Amino acid sequence: MNKKNIIVFSGAFLFLAVLIFVSVSVKKEPEPAAEKEQAMEPKKISGEYMHLASGKQAFEIITGGSQRFRILEAEVDPLDVKFKETQKISVLVKDFDDEPITYKNRVEGTVFTDNKTLPLSFELREVKDDSGGTLTLWEGFWILDDTYDRIYMINIKARSDNREHEINLTFR
Repeated sequence: MNKKNIIVFSGAFLFLAVLIFVSVSVKKEPEPAAEKEQAMEPKKISGEYMHLASGKQAFEIITGGSQRFRILEAEVDPLDVKFKETQKISVLVKDFDDEPITYKNRVEGTVFTDNKTLPLSFELREVKDDSGGTLTLWEGFWILDDTYDRIYMINIKARSDNREHEINLTFR
């Protein structure tokens, strides 16, 4: 093999290597809309949607920073509520500055399911002192009138005279 053939062979090999590298590196085309929608579907196990935990479930809310007014806990009973059944949501709120409870104190919520958005109102059930602060327990109820195969979220806002704390409980 002479020098000219070696240079041509090397050039062809280099060109092929660059071509392969470029073809592997090229991004895929975006998925069609139907495939994207299908990707948003909840995962299925043996042809059924993944099941939620059964019965009453309590969630401790951990937040960063030094918030002096915050939601400490949310309880959902039952988490796996059935069609036309009532779900109870309890929320424990702490005011670390021990400010008085006024008519401005309230807890509000919104329930998001597959096809509906439902406002959720809470009633104050209990007030007690707790190591330099005030604990309040709030309860709200709603009746499931939709499915929650893809979307199941509860947004909760606690408010006082001049403070607010908001959480999102996302189950699907």
